[in-house]
Amino acid sequence: MNVLRPLLFFALVLAGALSSRSVRADNEVGPGQKYYLVYDLRNDWLTYSSRYQNYVPFSKGIHEAETSASLLVDLLKNRPYTLLIQSRAESYLFIEGALQKRIAPGTWLELSLDSLYRNYRKEELLLTLYGSPGVDDKNVLVGHLKKENVAALPVSTSPLINIRPKFPTPFGDFSVLVFLFFLALNALTYTISPNTYRRLINPADYFNRDDRSEIHKFNKPYSRPVLLFVIQLSLIVSYLLLALANYDVNLFSAGTLLSERDQLSEILLDFLKLFGATFLLFYLKYVYMSLVGGMLNLDPIVDLHFLKALQSSYFFYSLLGLLVFTLSLHEPGWFESMRPFLLLPFVAFYLLRFFSLYFVTNSRASLMNLHLFSYLCVIEIIPLIIGVKFAL
Repeated sequence: MNVLRPLLFFALVLAGALSSRSVRADNEVGPGQKYYLVYDLRNDWLTYSSRYQNYVPFSKGIHEAETSASLLVDLLKNRPYTLLIQSRAESYLFIEGALQKRIAPGTWLELSLDSLYRNYRKEELLLTLYGSPGVDDKNVLVGHLKKENVAALPVSTSPLINIRPKFPTPFGDFSVLVFLFFLALNALTYTISPNTYRRLINPADYFNRDDRSEIHKFNKPYSRPVLLFVIQLSLIVSYLLLALANYDVNLFSAGTLLSERDQLSEILLDFLKLFGATFLLFYLKYVYMSLVGGMLNLDPIVDLHFLKALQSSYFFYSLLGLLVFTLSLHEPGWFESMRPFLLLPFVAFYLLRFFSLYFVTNSRASLMNLHLFSYLCVIEIIPLIIGVKFAL
């Protein structure tokens, strides 16, 4: 009996060690067993039912012949973790209906759920694997990277995370509505004052220095045609800010005013916020111009400067808005190649505008006008420098 007790104790210790090792091994998943298992999605498979026009739970007895199976992954709850995908047969990964990556047989695909959340801005994401029939050969897990592997993990950028979703978004519908409204405002401005409208949109009139035909003598900044012109310009600038926000560019911290923009109503509300702020800023700048012009005894050119600045901005932002509108509808990935050069067109435009405004507001009598040069530096160049500094 005394001999059996040590043997029994040794057997229990050995069994406990083996069971502990087995449990630990079962909890280690992914390539090189470098992840701890957080959740196994084997029981969450879905398949699309044409009868119900929706996704239904995948049933092995009914849907065994289906070559595609889907999962709804909770990005918000699992944001700190990694999605691990493996298939014994060649498969293709679709995210929200768009083809993203080919998965070679037996290899693991590792996706950061935090990156997916920031890229798609959704709490749940629909993933579909297309390949062999059934789901027995497919393995989708949520894993937590072991601490000892964090430092050794190589930093790599997967092309998957850089691909934007290709399904229709409300922003396309919103863009069409904005430009229809923009055209309607142009028609209304022309109806109210055809002569003023023709002069405001005429590039030749911008460089006209004839004192007898100066547009500011007949139209003040608060007259109806000019007011409608400012509304049009505010509309285009607000649209461009929203378009940049749609590509995750938070210009001048405009994103702090915006929502997630998943619905058309949310986009319209964000647009109204930006439109109100932009319209107010245009007239605040006019007040600023009046104050600086008064201090430098340049009151007579303030109205002319304001209207000429509106004209040049209208030419630039209308063309830019039309270009962005066209590319957004037909080339959704155009922005990624242009991202490093985002500020260059704006800096070039405002520098050219500075010199052209000096030319059109200066009298013919003197080429050098230090008062006017100082005035334009305060109004045009200093805001440009501040803008470049804090734009992004």
